[in-house]
This record gives sequence, structure tokens and C-alpha cells, in this order.
Amino acid sequence: MIVMKFGGTSVKDAESIIRVFEIVKNHNNKKFVVVSAQAGVTDKIVDLINNLKNNHIENAYDLIEQIRNQHILTAQKLKLKKSVIYELEKKIDELKNIIFALSILGELSPKSQAKLLSFGEDLSVLTIFEYFKKGYDRVKFLDSRLLIKTDNEYTSANVDFRLTKESVGKQLSKHSDYNVYLTQGFVASNKYGETTTLGRGGSDYSASVIASVIGANELKIYTDVDGIMTSDPRFIKNVKLIKRLSYDEASELAFFGAKVLHPKTITPAIEKNIPVVVLNTFNPNKSGTTIIRSKSGINIVKAIVFRKNVTIINIISNRMLGTYGFLSKVFEIFNKYCTPVDIVATSEVSISLTIDDIKNLKSIVDELRKIAKISLKRNMAIISAIGEGIRDTAGIAARFFGILRGINITMVSIGASEVNLSIVLSEKDLFKAVQLLHDEFLTDTENYDIFSHLN
Repeated sequence: MIVMKFGGTSVKDAESIIRVFEIVKNHNNKKFVVVSAQAGVTDKIVDLINNLKNNHIENAYDLIEQIRNQHILTAQKLKLKKSVIYELEKKIDELKNIIFALSILGELSPKSQAKLLSFGEDLSVLTIFEYFKKGYDRVKFLDSRLLIKTDNEYTSANVDFRLTKESVGKQLSKHSDYNVYLTQGFVASNKYGETTTLGRGGSDYSASVIASVIGANELKIYTDVDGIMTSDPRFIKNVKLIKRLSYDEASELAFFGAKVLHPKTITPAIEKNIPVVVLNTFNPNKSGTTIIRSKSGINIVKAIVFRKNVTIINIISNRMLGTYGFLSKVFEIFNKYCTPVDIVATSEVSISLTIDDIKNLKSIVDELRKIAKISLKRNMAIISAIGEGIRDTAGIAARFFGILRGINITMVSIGASEVNLSIVLSEKDLFKAVQLLHDEFLTDTENYDIFSHLN
């Protein structure tokens, strides 16, 4: 069995859903298809939640009407039955009623937010399932709440793989005579059956979890680009398609800025040695990017990725000198506020680290100031050069820093990973630096068959 995941842009309208159907139909294997909310819908629900928080109930209702119109128009263009449109209307009315109730109660807990956020996927999968039934005899919708089991972190839940494997196995045994299974991404449930979600971008992760627990032959992730690129083509010139990556390279790319994959996606696939292929829904004949365990043996930079909106926290204290336990105290504070740290540099009396999640920044800084002097640098960015073996390949670091002479680099991370060399610099220098690095390392690639020029 293969798992196929289609993102929001892949199911954004009727024409896209028809294209998805054709792609699925052209695969002879048994298929487990995971779909996202239609493009823009989750963003509207996030806006809806923010309006509810600010007591702007009329704005929330306006957003619900936009969601209604988007899905009804899609259903009409797909020529779905009136009974299906009625079910969509009922679902959207349910969303409106929940919003009204929450506005009266003045309650917007993580549990309630998870319930609201799930509506995008629920509406999308209902529409797609009904269209698939028109062309497939043996297609089965399996609610992802019956499949993926999590803890009680409602809006960023952690998967319980043991319970998930049991749940998925039970559902597949019960419905073993179907050729296509269809489910939502992003949405799950806890042991009490309450709706949870896996965080933004969690549809990729949902697909990877399912692939892992069923031992899939392959995980195909369909998006709106031809695969993973050597950098972001929206900002950088002359990017190329990377045809093959190792798990380690793909994981670093996802974490440090590549938008095609959710950072969690690769982990379940690594554990079960499942190939991951990133493909373009709108150009399905393109080879895409294949991610596998084995390495290419080519020790070169394969991508220059970046992340904006980074904050540096400088922590200075003489208590570090000749003592132990100080670092653990620092990281206990970040753990307390569930804030991941990206890059760390230390000296005898100071620690510099970067974060991009600043929602708890004030609380973190207040606690850090009890044990050290703190200073912040905002509007920073991380640039990462990714490629297997680059840490141990002579000359790469010299070329990297040589091409950036004249640009102020605030932090450096090299050695923590054999596939990653990262720096931190001001956002104002970001795109100039990325283009310089891309030109330096990824202009002459004709001798390597792992790259492909874009059409």
C-alpha cells in the first residue's frame, strides 16, 4: 500500500480536486489518501478565532460565509448531489453555532480551538470523498479521529504511536475490501475521543504517521511545486530541483526553512525506512524529489535555505564560569514555556541562542533575568547550507565565509550536524547573502545527476 498526501493548494477548487482524482486513479496499488483543508481555509479559521478572542463576532460570521461560499461553489462545480451540498451546509451551520455559543460563554480553550480548526479538513474531505465515489466503486472514508491517537495538547498534539497503530489496524481489518481509503490530515483525537490537531502543517505529519504504522511501500507528498529546490524560487534566481536527498538532509532542510515539508514529516518514515517522494499535483509527470535512507556519497552543498523572523537571546553570567548545571537551568526555562531553541553558541560566561516562536518571550526573559543579564536582537535570520559530508569536506567552510566577506555574521553553527552549516545575520542582509551563497555553490551542477533544471 502507498500513502498519498495532497496539500491545500492541491485541493483548492473543483479543477484541482478533479486532477487529484486522476492522479490517484492512475496508481494501481492500494492507496491511503490524506487531504488537507482547501487553500486559505485554515487561515480563515485562525482569523475567525482571533476575531472571537477580540469579541468581533460579526467579522467571525463574515469569515464563515466566505468558507461556506468556497465549499458550496466547489461542490456545485463538481456536480455533487444536492444531499452533499446539504451536508456541507449542515457542517458550516455547526461551525457557526459553535462560534455563537463560545461568544456567549466567553470561552476559547485549546480544546475549543482544536474543534474549530478541524472544520477545514472535515469540509474538504467530505467534498473530495463524494467526488471520489462518482469514479470509484471501492473507496472508504475513515475519519482521522478514529485513526491517529494523541495526548491532550489539543492544538499541537503528540502522537501516541502504539494506540495509533492499533486504531489504524482495526479500521483496515474492518474495511479490508476497499481499494482507496480517504482521510483528513492534521486532525486526530485523544483517548477520550476529543478532537485534537497536530499543529500547522500537520497534514504531512499525519500522512507520515499513517505510512509508518501500516508499513507503507512509499509516501508520496503532492504539493504545488516540482519538488524540493536548491533554494526558494520566490526570492532566489536560478534555483534547481534536487532529485535525491538523504533522510538527514531532508530533515535539516525542513527544519531550517524549506517550506515543502513539515519538519516532523521525515521522522516516522526514517524509523520504518519508507521512501518519501515530493511531487507536483499540477505537473505530476515530473520526477520530483525522492528522499531515502542511503546517501549519495556526493559531499557538496545541495541547498541554501533560510528562516526569517528570528530572535537572538544573549545570556551573560559569571555563574557559568567553572560551574555545572547552569545550562540545564537555562533550558529548563525554555522547556517550561514549550519554546524550541534553534541554534546555540556558548563561551565561558555567555550563551547565545535563537528562537522564532516569541509568544512567550517576555515570560522567558523575565525568568532568565533572575539568573543572568539578558539582551535581545530582533529581526534576524538563519541561513543554512545543507549537504551530506560538508562539515568534514575541506574548503567548503572557507568558500562559505569567503563569499560573505563584508556581511556581518552574528552567530555560527558548524559541527553539530555533518550535513548543516548555519549562520545568523540581520534580515536586511538575508537575500543578498543567500543569492551569493547559491551562486557560489549551486551554479555549476552539470556534473551531478542529483540536480535538474526547472522547466
